[in-house]
Amino acid sequence: CWSLLDATNKDNSRIAYLAQHPLLDQIPALYADVERTPCGTKPTNVNLWVGTGGTRTPLHYDSYDNLFVQLVGAKYVRLYAREDTPKLYVSKDKSYGLQGNMSGVDCEMEDFDKHPMAKDCAFQEVLLLPGDCLFIPSRCWHYVRSLSTSVSINYWF
Repeated sequence: CWSLLDATNKDNSRIAYLAQHPLLDQIPALYADVERTPCGTKPTNVNLWVGTGGTRTPLHYDSYDNLFVQLVGAKYVRLYAREDTPKLYVSKDKSYGLQGNMSGVDCEMEDFDKHPMAKDCAFQEVLLLPGDCLFIPSRCWHYVRSLSTSVSINYWF
Protein backbone atom coordinates (compact mmCIF):
# COMPACT_ATOMS: atom_id res chain seq x y z
CA CYS A 1 0.00 0.00 0.00
CA TRP A 2 1.17 3.51 -0.80
CA SER A 3 1.23 6.20 1.83
CA LEU A 4 0.11 9.79 1.29
CA LEU A 5 3.79 10.74 1.27
CA ASP A 6 4.46 8.26 -1.55
CA ALA A 7 1.52 9.58 -3.57
CA THR A 8 2.51 13.23 -3.20
CA ASN A 9 6.25 12.73 -3.68
CA LYS A 10 7.57 14.95 -6.47
CA ASP A 11 9.71 12.05 -7.75
CA ASN A 12 7.20 10.22 -9.93
CA SER A 13 9.78 7.88 -11.46
CA ARG A 14 8.12 4.88 -9.78
CA ILE A 15 4.62 5.67 -11.04
CA ALA A 16 3.13 4.35 -14.27
CA TYR A 17 -0.46 4.83 -15.44
CA LEU A 18 -2.47 3.71 -18.44
CA ALA A 19 -5.46 5.96 -17.87
CA GLN A 20 -8.84 6.10 -19.59
CA HIS A 21 -7.70 3.75 -22.32
CA PRO A 22 -9.99 1.78 -24.69
CA LEU A 23 -7.81 -1.34 -24.45
CA LEU A 24 -10.82 -3.65 -24.74
CA ASP A 25 -11.63 -2.15 -28.14
CA GLN A 26 -8.03 -2.71 -29.22
CA ILE A 27 -7.95 -6.28 -27.89
CA PRO A 28 -11.56 -7.53 -28.07
CA ALA A 29 -10.62 -10.95 -26.66
CA LEU A 30 -10.29 -9.22 -23.25
CA TYR A 31 -14.08 -8.77 -23.21
CA ALA A 32 -14.28 -12.46 -22.29
CA ASP A 33 -13.11 -11.47 -18.81
CA VAL A 34 -15.42 -8.51 -18.16
CA GLU A 35 -19.08 -7.64 -18.45
CA ARG A 36 -19.96 -6.05 -21.80
CA THR A 37 -23.37 -4.71 -20.81
CA PRO A 38 -23.48 -4.04 -17.08
CA CYS A 39 -26.99 -3.37 -15.81
CA GLY A 40 -28.29 -4.75 -19.11
CA THR A 41 -27.36 -1.55 -20.98
CA LYS A 42 -24.70 -1.07 -23.66
CA PRO A 43 -22.27 1.64 -22.50
CA THR A 44 -21.19 4.57 -24.65
CA ASN A 45 -17.51 4.02 -23.73
CA VAL A 46 -15.53 1.40 -21.82
CA ASN A 47 -12.11 2.37 -20.43
CA LEU A 48 -9.41 0.48 -18.61
CA TRP A 49 -7.26 2.05 -15.91
CA VAL A 50 -4.00 0.23 -15.07
CA GLY A 51 -1.32 1.64 -12.83
CA THR A 52 1.03 1.44 -9.93
CA GLY A 53 0.15 2.63 -6.47
CA GLY A 54 0.32 6.38 -6.14
CA THR A 55 -1.40 7.24 -9.41
CA ARG A 56 -3.90 10.08 -9.10
CA THR A 57 -6.73 11.42 -11.19
CA PRO A 58 -7.28 15.09 -10.29
CA LEU A 59 -10.64 16.36 -9.08
CA HIS A 60 -12.96 16.51 -12.09
CA TYR A 61 -16.38 15.51 -13.35
CA ASP A 62 -17.46 13.49 -16.36
CA SER A 63 -20.30 14.32 -18.73
CA TYR A 64 -21.49 10.71 -18.60
CA ASP A 65 -22.94 8.53 -15.86
CA ASN A 66 -20.06 6.32 -14.77
CA LEU A 67 -20.07 2.76 -13.46
CA PHE A 68 -16.58 2.28 -12.00
CA VAL A 69 -15.49 -1.28 -11.15
CA GLN A 70 -12.34 -2.17 -9.23
CA LEU A 71 -10.78 -5.37 -10.58
CA VAL A 72 -7.35 -5.54 -8.89
CA GLY A 73 -5.88 -3.57 -5.99
CA ALA A 74 -7.38 -0.73 -3.98
CA LYS A 75 -8.45 2.82 -4.80
CA TYR A 76 -9.55 5.79 -2.73
CA VAL A 77 -12.31 7.94 -4.23
CA ARG A 78 -13.52 11.30 -2.97
CA LEU A 79 -16.90 12.54 -4.24
CA TYR A 80 -18.37 16.06 -4.21
CA ALA A 81 -21.91 17.00 -5.25
CA ARG A 82 -22.45 18.82 -8.54
CA GLU A 83 -24.05 21.62 -6.53
CA ASP A 84 -20.57 22.40 -5.15
CA THR A 85 -19.27 23.36 -8.60
CA PRO A 86 -19.09 27.12 -7.80
CA LYS A 87 -16.92 26.33 -4.75
CA LEU A 88 -14.54 23.91 -6.49
CA TYR A 89 -12.65 26.44 -8.60
CA VAL A 90 -13.09 25.13 -12.13
CA SER A 91 -9.73 25.45 -13.85
CA LYS A 92 -9.42 28.25 -16.38
CA ASP A 93 -5.95 27.07 -17.45
CA LYS A 94 -6.06 26.54 -21.22
CA SER A 95 -3.44 23.77 -21.02
CA TYR A 96 -5.35 21.88 -18.31
CA GLY A 97 -8.97 20.89 -18.34
CA LEU A 98 -9.99 22.32 -21.69
CA GLN A 99 -13.50 20.87 -21.24
CA GLY A 100 -14.11 22.99 -18.14
CA ASN A 101 -14.50 19.90 -15.99
CA MET A 102 -11.29 20.07 -13.95
CA SER A 103 -10.94 21.66 -10.52
CA GLY A 104 -7.99 23.70 -9.33
CA VAL A 105 -8.37 22.10 -5.88
CA ASP A 106 -5.68 19.54 -5.00
CA CYS A 107 -7.48 17.00 -2.80
CA GLU A 108 -4.26 15.81 -1.19
CA MET A 109 -2.69 19.18 -0.49
CA GLU A 110 -5.63 21.51 -0.09
CA ASP A 111 -4.75 25.18 -0.01
CA PHE A 112 -7.70 26.93 1.62
CA ASP A 113 -5.93 30.27 1.37
CA LYS A 114 -5.99 29.86 -2.40
CA HIS A 115 -9.41 28.10 -2.53
CA PRO A 116 -11.32 29.25 0.58
CA MET A 117 -14.80 28.23 -0.64
CA ALA A 118 -13.66 24.60 -1.06
CA LYS A 119 -13.47 24.37 2.73
CA ASP A 120 -17.28 24.53 2.85
CA CYS A 121 -17.76 21.55 0.52
CA ALA A 122 -18.85 18.27 2.08
CA PHE A 123 -17.50 15.14 0.46
CA GLN A 124 -17.93 11.38 0.66
CA GLU A 125 -14.98 9.01 0.80
CA VAL A 126 -15.04 5.52 -0.68
CA LEU A 127 -12.50 2.71 -0.54
CA LEU A 128 -12.79 0.39 -3.53
CA LEU A 129 -11.44 -3.16 -3.29
CA PRO A 130 -11.51 -5.92 -5.95
CA GLY A 131 -15.08 -6.65 -6.99
CA ASP A 132 -16.44 -3.32 -5.71
CA CYS A 133 -18.49 -1.13 -8.00
CA LEU A 134 -19.26 2.58 -7.64
CA PHE A 135 -21.88 4.53 -9.58
CA ILE A 136 -20.75 8.13 -10.19
CA PRO A 137 -23.54 10.27 -11.68
CA SER A 138 -22.67 12.63 -14.52
CA ARG A 139 -21.25 15.97 -13.33
CA CYS A 140 -20.48 14.53 -9.87
CA TRP A 141 -17.00 15.73 -8.93
CA HIS A 142 -14.55 12.93 -8.10
CA TYR A 143 -10.90 12.47 -7.26
CA VAL A 144 -9.21 9.04 -7.41
CA ARG A 145 -5.95 7.72 -5.98
CA SER A 146 -4.55 4.20 -6.33
CA LEU A 147 -3.47 2.78 -3.00
CA SER A 148 -1.73 -0.18 -4.63
CA THR A 149 -1.03 -1.57 -8.08
CA SER A 150 -4.47 -1.41 -9.57
CA VAL A 151 -6.70 -2.35 -12.49
CA SER A 152 -10.13 -0.76 -12.92
CA ILE A 153 -12.72 -0.58 -15.64
CA ASN A 154 -15.30 2.10 -16.14
CA TYR A 155 -18.42 2.19 -18.23
CA TRP A 156 -19.85 5.50 -19.36
CA PHE A 157 -23.54 5.73 -20.21
